[in-house]
Amino acid sequence: MKILNKKPILFVRILLVLISAVLGFLIGKEYWHNDFLSYVGLLFGFTIGFIVISVEKSMESISTKKILTGGIGLFIGLFIINYITYQLFKSFFTGSDLGYITYAFVNFIAGYLGLIIGLRVSDDFAVGIRPQGTMQTRSSDQRDAGIKTADLEQRLNYKVIDTSSLIDGRILDVSKTGFIDGTFVIPTFVLHELQHIADSQDPLKRVKGRRGLDILKELREDKNININFTDVDYPNIKEVDAKLIAFAKENNGKIITTDFNLNKVAQVRNIKVLNINDLVKALRPILLPGETITVLITKEGREKNQGIAYMDDGTMVVVEDAIKLVGSELDVIVTSVLQTSSGRMIFARINYDKEQALS
Repeated sequence: MKILNKKPILFVRILLVLISAVLGFLIGKEYWHNDFLSYVGLLFGFTIGFIVISVEKSMESISTKKILTGGIGLFIGLFIINYITYQLFKSFFTGSDLGYITYAFVNFIAGYLGLIIGLRVSDDFAVGIRPQGTMQTRSSDQRDAGIKTADLEQRLNYKVIDTSSLIDGRILDVSKTGFIDGTFVIPTFVLHELQHIADSQDPLKRVKGRRGLDILKELREDKNININFTDVDYPNIKEVDAKLIAFAKENNGKIITTDFNLNKVAQVRNIKVLNINDLVKALRPILLPGETITVLITKEGREKNQGIAYMDDGTMVVVEDAIKLVGSELDVIVTSVLQTSSGRMIFARINYDKEQALS
C-alpha cells in the first residue's frame, strides 16, 4: 500500500463535476430548446457530478474486496432481471409509462439486493478463510491456491503501529531483533496525528512528536523491516484510536501499542494487541533469593544506609549498607523480591565474600 498524492485526485474530481455540468447544459439545450431549461440541465448535471464524487469519497473507507464483491453482486442482479426475467415484463413495453417505471423499479430492487448480497458474501468469505499450513509437496492446484491466498496471508500478518509506540521508540529495537514478523502498516491518520504532535506549541509534545518521526524514518530505512503506508481513512470516525480499531478489524490485523486504554478497548473488540510494555514485563529476568547479580549503585536510598541501583529493564534494586558506595559497581545477593502495583522491587545485600576476594 502506498500513500496516494491527493492533488491529481482533486483535479479529476473537479474535472468530473465540470464535465457533468457542461453535458447537462448541452442535453438541456438540445432536447428542450429553451435557455432556462438549459441552465436547469446545467444545474442537474452539476448535482449528478457532486453526488458521484460524494459516493466515491464515501467508498474510501470500504475495502477493495468489498467493492469487488458488491460490484459482482450488482452486475448479477441486473443481469438476471434484464436477460432472464425480461419476458415477464415484456407486456409492459407497449408505450405505457407505467411499464417503464415498473421495469426501472424492478432493476433498482434487483441491483440493490445484488449489491447487499455481494457485500455480505465478502464478510463471510473473510471470516471463513484461514491460511493453510505449508506442505513440502503440492500439486499444481494447491500451488495456484497458495498464490491466490498470498494476499490474504499478508493481511493476516498486518501489524498496525499506533502513535504511542512510535513515540515510545522501543518498537525499533524490537523490530531489529526479528521477533515480530509480517508487515508493519502505518495509516495516514497516524502520520497526521504524529505530525500534529511534532508541530505542537508544547515543547515536550514537540520533542516526542519529532522522536516518533525519527523512529519512523529509521524503520523505513531498515531493509529487513517490511513497512507499508495506507491512505485508508474513516471520515465518519473522529478519534484516531477508533480508526485504528476499525482498520485492524477490517484487515484482521494486530495493533502494536503502548497505550493502556487502546489496549483494553481493542481486547473488548476481539482485536489482538501487541503491547510493548507487556513484552518488556515478560522479558524481565526471574530472580530468586540467593542469586548473585552485578549492579551499579547510582544514588542513596530513602532508608538509612541503603543504596539504589537499577537493572537494564528499569527494575529498582535496593542494596543494604551501600550508601557510601554510590558510583561503584558491586556484586550483590538477592534477599527478596517484592511485586508492587507500580512494578517490581528487588532487595539485596552486598556479597562481601566476593568483594574481599577481589580486593
